[in-house]
Amino acid sequence: MDKREFDNPLRQQCMSLPALCADQIAGVRRGLENALTQEELRQIRRVIITGCGDSYVAAQAAIPAFKKFAGKFGSNFSYGRAIEVARYLPFEEKQSPYTLVVGVSCSGGPARVQEVLRRANHYGCMTLAVTNNPDSPAAQEAKRSLIVNTPAFPNASPGLRNYYASLVGLYLLAASLGEATGCSAPGAVDGMANAIAEYTAAYEPLLEGYDEQMFRLAQTWKDFKAYDFVGDDIQFSTAFFTAAKIVEVAGGMTFTDDSEDWCHVGFFQKEPHRIGTTIVADRTANDRSRIGETIGQAAGIGRPVLLVANGGKEDFGVTADIEVCRVPDAPAGYPFLLPLMNYLPGSILAGYLSTLTGEPFFRGGGVWAQPGVGTIRSSKIEIV
Repeated sequence: MDKREFDNPLRQQCMSLPALCADQIAGVRRGLENALTQEELRQIRRVIITGCGDSYVAAQAAIPAFKKFAGKFGSNFSYGRAIEVARYLPFEEKQSPYTLVVGVSCSGGPARVQEVLRRANHYGCMTLAVTNNPDSPAAQEAKRSLIVNTPAFPNASPGLRNYYASLVGLYLLAASLGEATGCSAPGAVDGMANAIAEYTAAYEPLLEGYDEQMFRLAQTWKDFKAYDFVGDDIQFSTAFFTAAKIVEVAGGMTFTDDSEDWCHVGFFQKEPHRIGTTIVADRTANDRSRIGETIGQAAGIGRPVLLVANGGKEDFGVTADIEVCRVPDAPAGYPFLLPLMNYLPGSILAGYLSTLTGEPFFRGGGVWAQPGVGTIRSSKIEIV
């Protein structure tokens, strides 16, 4: 079987990231120059980052960078689902002038992100839209915008290049905040940019191998009834993102969880041999023993298991026969960068599941495209 016959836009985006990197870093740095002023950055003590879908887990992935580069006594960095920040999160009046609320959205169109920014403005917070669309509703709602300036691509849907851009934007924003507040030495932004470039480049010689491996795996997994994705801490962001690609491009049933909850719940799904199970992990993280146990449970009931990690199965104490896709270690001093790129193998797999089954991206329209059915952009905005 010739895999070239099953090429697809999601795979093409994956393969394009090394070439995109330099332009994307430069684009974000241009955006930073026109975002928050140094004085505005120096006032920030609390940062809340949110978004919908992929942008929500981009927020999750970025938090360790803010803690490392801009953390100091009295500072607080958090992420939340857009509906939680829009409708439930309390804003303290005394803290609002020192609070930065960041809404992440490439398109800038989702109503909930607009609502978050409008609500934060209402309570006196500084607001920032991280977007690729300067004329978007989100950019208009926010007091400031960080335009990431992602170069155009022939077919950039679903938005994998945009996800990469959002991560680059948030990582560099963290370093910029650290420099401005004196929490990081001058040159922190340059250091972050260099680490991003180094880690992205580390994937370039490996992508063809990932492509071959995922095409082969997709031929085995294409008829499965469901797909589970497991990840802890910031690796959950990659688990969530790749599960979302399976839904968007192949229409598959997916379930995303952390390792502990999966062992309590996901473990008991019937027909385990028909559920492809992807575990995303970091061999240096505190959860590695639990990851190993989770893999053992999954393999022990006949689950087909794919481990995506910066190590081999032996690093997690696994002896079972599983599929392993090894990704590069993050640069020294930047362990939080793993989610910048480790979604590529799973995304390549998702693309091939679509083309091998003949399933069109986003179901090719149909009932999902009926006027008035989708509410992502038209949802009523309420300020509470």
